[in-house]
Amino acid sequence: MSVLKKDKHFKLIKDVGFDKYFHADSWEEYNRKFFDGLAEKYDATNVMHSFGTKKKFDRKAISRLPIPPRAKILDVCAGSGDITMLLAGKYPDSQIIAYDASAKMLEVAKRRGKNFKNISYVQGDAMKMPYKDNSFDLVIISFGLRNLKDIPAGLKELARVAKKGGIVCNIDQGKPKNPLFKMLYALYFYHIAPVLGKLIFHRGEFNSFKYLPESNKYFPEQKELIKLFQKSGLKDVNNFNYWMGAVAQQVGFKK
Repeated sequence: MSVLKKDKHFKLIKDVGFDKYFHADSWEEYNRKFFDGLAEKYDATNVMHSFGTKKKFDRKAISRLPIPPRAKILDVCAGSGDITMLLAGKYPDSQIIAYDASAKMLEVAKRRGKNFKNISYVQGDAMKMPYKDNSFDLVIISFGLRNLKDIPAGLKELARVAKKGGIVCNIDQGKPKNPLFKMLYALYFYHIAPVLGKLIFHRGEFNSFKYLPESNKYFPEQKELIKLFQKSGLKDVNNFNYWMGAVAQQVGFKK
């Protein structure tokens, strides 16, 4: 922990309570241990987080992407493979890599995707990917950008491995603007969900329902993400809001 005291993630580690349950010397290691421990419960917690709407938003988000035939696709921070398998089913002639830092999450993804022949699985660091420049038609990250130590640098890495004219897409939590919805959403997200999550999923262990709301305090809102996309060398960047902005998608094209 001494190494992290000068790190900007030190406060988040304390706020979330990572340091009470995990022993690590870097943000990356804390995050990997968190997701290794969450892997087998991850899909069930997503259902509760999203009131069962995640698959609907994922399908809508994928439908907005102009993916070419026989596309090469990289799903970064693929987790348990929700997006990977949606893409594999919709585009069976594509080649898809599910890329994640957590070996346990990739084990779950492999198990779920065992019937797909167009998916390969790679464990690695999203900040230093082992791919050449201009390699993929689509680079997508879903609820993973917030986990990277340096979001602007992470976006630049996503853009680096995208082909010229290729697509970079982020799907993650947004910041709702409607006052009434924002109030109700905050009540559930910050106060009710963590209690339910602890009772249902996490008795005697780290409560994953604390991480999403606390990390969202530090996560850029939609307008800022558009600017970061543009600074990463992406053009024609658009934002699409779902669930009144509680979930948001940014799509840009590499110059």
